[in-house]
Amino acid sequence: MSTTSDTPILYASPLSGFSYKPALAMGLMRLDYELRIVDLTVPRTERRADFRAVARFGEVPVLLVDGLAIAQSNVILEYLARRESRLHEGDESQRIRVREWLAWEANRIGLNLAHAGAARTRGGYVPQVQAWYETRSEADLDHLERVLERGGFLVGDAVTIADVACVAYLLWPGHAPDLARWPNVKAWIGRIEALDGFRSPAQVFVDLGAER
Repeated sequence: MSTTSDTPILYASPLSGFSYKPALAMGLMRLDYELRIVDLTVPRTERRADFRAVARFGEVPVLLVDGLAIAQSNVILEYLARRESRLHEGDESQRIRVREWLAWEANRIGLNLAHAGAARTRGGYVPQVQAWYETRSEADLDHLERVLERGGFLVGDAVTIADVACVAYLLWPGHAPDLARWPNVKAWIGRIEALDGFRSPAQVFVDLGAER
């Protein structure tokens, strides 16, 4: 991917579903960016120096854009939506609904499904703890299933960053359970996958030719 000095730079990792959120959003916005991979398997003090220089929390993702280093995936989503005037259509009441979903995702899917999936794919969790995350993940999917009964997207009829935030870990390899029990959720994911500019996690972290 060709870049210029004004091109946003995304520090991310193929081990982090949180990294996928801004990558998915920028794809849907048709926004060029440079992807720089951070190796999360090494100690934080040994990660690439340019990342350590801008990562206040030592975590991915971090987006460098407009002279800012922005951390935390949902904060990045909000900034991009304002910057590009995309994925946040609607009046103020709808924008409040979007922010509510971002807060809900951070405390629910971003916690429960992230850990449940990690337990299934990587192991190392106490069985009772894994079961707790699995139960909470199912409750989260039950909630989404009810909301999505009307079709469309989470806030109105157009995709927003609320959808991006909530779908990321459902698209992350090995993290989503069998969705036969949640047909509305499955259909919603299909609508997102059909959007112009959509890229799967594999496409983001393989096809973009990330600098390592």
